[in-house]
Amino acid sequence: MTAVRLALAGGLAAGLLAAGAQAVSPVAHARPAQVPRGPAAAPGARAARGHQPDLRPYYRQTVEWGGCPGLQPPTARCGTVTVPVDYADPDGRTVQLAVSRIPATGPGRRLGSLLVNFGGPGLPGIAGLGLRAGDMARLGRRYDLIGFDPRGTGASAPVDCGDLSRVTGPAQLARACAAVSGWLLPYLSTANTARDLDVVRAVLGDSRLTYLGFSYGSSLGAVYAHEFPSRVGRMVLDGVPDPTLDDVGTALAQARAFQTALLHFAADCARRGCPVPGRTGAQVVAAMNAAGQRYARHPLTTGQGELDRTGYLQGVRNALYSQDDWPFLRTALARLRHGDGELMMQIAWPGGPGQAVGDFGAHPQAAVQTARVAIDCRDTPERRTPAGLRPLDGRFAAASPVFGREIEQSLLACTGWPRGTPDTRDVTARTAPQALLVSTTGDPATPYRGAFDMARALGDDSRVLTRRGEGHGAYFAHSPCVQRAVDAFFLDGALPPAGAACD
Repeated sequence: MTAVRLALAGGLAAGLLAAGAQAVSPVAHARPAQVPRGPAAAPGARAARGHQPDLRPYYRQTVEWGGCPGLQPPTARCGTVTVPVDYADPDGRTVQLAVSRIPATGPGRRLGSLLVNFGGPGLPGIAGLGLRAGDMARLGRRYDLIGFDPRGTGASAPVDCGDLSRVTGPAQLARACAAVSGWLLPYLSTANTARDLDVVRAVLGDSRLTYLGFSYGSSLGAVYAHEFPSRVGRMVLDGVPDPTLDDVGTALAQARAFQTALLHFAADCARRGCPVPGRTGAQVVAAMNAAGQRYARHPLTTGQGELDRTGYLQGVRNALYSQDDWPFLRTALARLRHGDGELMMQIAWPGGPGQAVGDFGAHPQAAVQTARVAIDCRDTPERRTPAGLRPLDGRFAAASPVFGREIEQSLLACTGWPRGTPDTRDVTARTAPQALLVSTTGDPATPYRGAFDMARALGDDSRVLTRRGEGHGAYFAHSPCVQRAVDAFFLDGALPPAGAACD
């Protein structure tokens, strides 16, 4: 039996073959302030039995900043912020959130802190900021750039599920995680992570949250706006999930979007002289689908294990997250014609067999995948069964003849997990300031329409900026127009005009 394959299906692709950054363990810790207890509570905290929990010690703590071993740039500082596991019980168990700060470089007046979440869920953010800080240099002149590992990830009380070598399905994974991390799993909701964000905001000394979120980070930002509308500052959400869809609706939308992205890749491949037979995009797609069927019957042996249909399609899907990765996919397809599946295996499972690419490149830690499932299942109320999915077979096959079956099966990922609550679908924030939402027309993971549905759901007159292009996420997608618009909003508060679009 092989270990269960936990593919991260959403996030910001930043080079599928890049070396994975290791989570950074901060060397300093936060000290909660000792204050008299009283009735005061932070906005957004849930009342317990009619009593408002006193969260003031968390909001009044200070961070002892220290070095960040192995993290660039050298000016980065790391520390921890203490938060309650359960916001309704602040006197109970706590966790330490790992945070990092890259001080503003100037010139110009410092504008405060800019917190960044690169996606997930399950992805640690400190390493991601270290990799991407150079691409945010203009913002980094006026803002302290802040990275953080959300609860359950990286160095912030990571989900631990023990030995997964014998885990072959989601129900077994659920039991394994509950056995080790059962104390934490019920509190891994996005709503609790949003409350963590508010504590971090206050500890950093900012009256409002300035925030840049990608993919799942967009959901997190929207939930924060719902929980703390009066605390929202300038907020940009890039690669925006649709909060109006349930799990089936989300999966069907992704199936259609990945099929479209594949057709766009195939048409480009055909124009360049594709290693897959076909003169048109549709013919190339048909040939690639047929190859997947062959690998289902006759897996290809590689030095990393067997490349079967699942691995083949996982590699193709991963490469569609960024147009930068299309050349790697063409090379992998060319090598497959000669019986060499090593590169396709590397694209499919860059962290090793069974560990698919995540939101920010290759992360070999199994905790990234298990934390994603734990958080997703905490935020998802639906629990599907194989029998319950059969009536949907036709809809998924029609949405994507290539990817539909695998995406449909992903709806079983929460089998055996306790029923969650749909925190990421309740995002109404009518009194919050306008946010800037950025959406790419060819985004396969968070389809283009999602940003418009998110803007309507927020109800705060948020503005949508369109990027015409391929891939997941826009700010790092080589679009000077998008970068100028996002930077102008953060630096000057200037929103692009309604209906604005970038190439």
